[in-house]
Amino acid sequence: MPQGSVPPTRAVLLQARRDLAFAREAHDLLDRKRQALIAHVLSMLEDAEDLERRLERQFTTAYEALGRARMSMGVERVGWVALSTAKETRVNVTERSIMGVPLPVVEVEPRELRLQYSLSGTTASVDRAVRAFGEVLSLACRVAETETTVWRLAREIRKTQRRVNALANVLIPEYASIVAQVEGALEEREREDFYRVKAVKRMRRKEGR
Repeated sequence: MPQGSVPPTRAVLLQARRDLAFAREAHDLLDRKRQALIAHVLSMLEDAEDLERRLERQFTTAYEALGRARMSMGVERVGWVALSTAKETRVNVTERSIMGVPLPVVEVEPRELRLQYSLSGTTASVDRAVRAFGEVLSLACRVAETETTVWRLAREIRKTQRRVNALANVLIPEYASIVAQVEGALEEREREDFYRVKAVKRMRRKEGR
């Protein structure tokens, strides 16, 4: 309701006070939420950087193991072994919630490593390469989970900040102005009524003489 058209009644004043109190409470809650989300993101950034470094090192380890397997067995033989490895690995994606923000949980389905190729004609370097790339997948899932979580929380922080700003800069000042405007109008009306009553009493006393 535009301030200029607000009727100066007690009902309007009570509603404006309730709206102002609600806006202030919402501002405080949203600001605490924003601060908690920022703290959570900051705590995760270090983990995200550590995971990325670990993933990069693991990729290097895995490709070095693959290179050694190719040197010991030959590229073609390693290719045939790769085609005969175990069935595809399942990756489960579920969700959890932090302050109403849906966040991913990415997990590699645990299973026993069973090599489906014959040990004859292969070397231990193949086993090491298979296990190394399995660790790459596990770390990649953790990196994806962490980075997506940070991105979603950062987006929620921006949304919450916009709401906090709207309450602080628009709604709260507007409701406070309405309260002040109506209170001033009612006080002025009460003063006018008071002087009017006094004037009537004086007139009656004069007429009673």
